[in-house]
Amino acid sequence: MIFVVELPNQGYPRAWFAFDKEDFVRKLETLATSQGERYVYWNEAEAVAAFEGNDPLIAGKALWRARHALHEQLVALDVLTDD
Repeated sequence: MIFVVELPNQGYPRAWFAFDKEDFVRKLETLATSQGERYVYWNEAEAVAAFEGNDPLIAGKALWRARHALHEQLVALDVLTDD
């Protein structure tokens, strides 16, 4: 799976996933994204590491909402447990 965290210029971050590269491209074409930044994690290991603070792009207190959105997506897909 591919995980995406979007940080729009306005509003809250959101996270979503794609099953594979084809699904990723299809979703990019159909999902309306406001201007901002998008971070792509190409597998579960990268996404979990990012959530755990190993990606400086979403680490730190200022971006806790981005990590929270990623965490919710990982829990929803049973990659992580919500303990």
